[in-house]
Amino acid sequence: MELEELQKAWKELNERVNQNELVHQQQIIEMLSRQKESCLQRMLRLEKGGFCFLLGITLLILMDFIYLKGQLVFWQATFGILLYVLTLNFIGIIKLEKIKTERNLEEQIKNVLQYKKLFHWGYITGYPIVTIFLGVFFYNYHQWWMVLTISILMLMAILTDYFLFHYVSDRIKELTRVNKELAELKEEHKE
Repeated sequence: MELEELQKAWKELNERVNQNELVHQQQIIEMLSRQKESCLQRMLRLEKGGFCFLLGITLLILMDFIYLKGQLVFWQATFGILLYVLTLNFIGIIKLEKIKTERNLEEQIKNVLQYKKLFHWGYITGYPIVTIFLGVFFYNYHQWWMVLTISILMLMAILTDYFLFHYVSDRIKELTRVNKELAELKEEHKE
């Protein structure tokens, strides 16, 4: 009699432990999902802010170009660089929106890695283009105040870019980690 009661009590305890584990896993999945959404929101806010800033600069340069009646120095290169950066930024926003709407975790991880590749290639190709442009600009128009002003602005831009690069890289790592953890938990949850 005692053995049967003990087995029954053990079975009930085992069922309660299993239920608690399932609830615990659900809470972890929910927390990781919220963390992923928060990370995506921060990255999207940063990308959209950068896009608006670059669009504002492009419009200011366009107004200056119209005001000077087409006499803006290196206008083709200036608009080319701005168009390139705006395009990369816009593609980044599209990638992040795609990550946000995607429900399949494997596809999300794939899209995050594509976004990371786009982000890194943007830096790898963007800085040499800007460096060549500034070199030619300084060579042709080497007034000391212009060189000093643009050098200070470039230093500020590089420092800002350095911190933004590391911030976004950390968010990408966090997003990848959270997606992998979610995939593992959901796989365990199915079993």
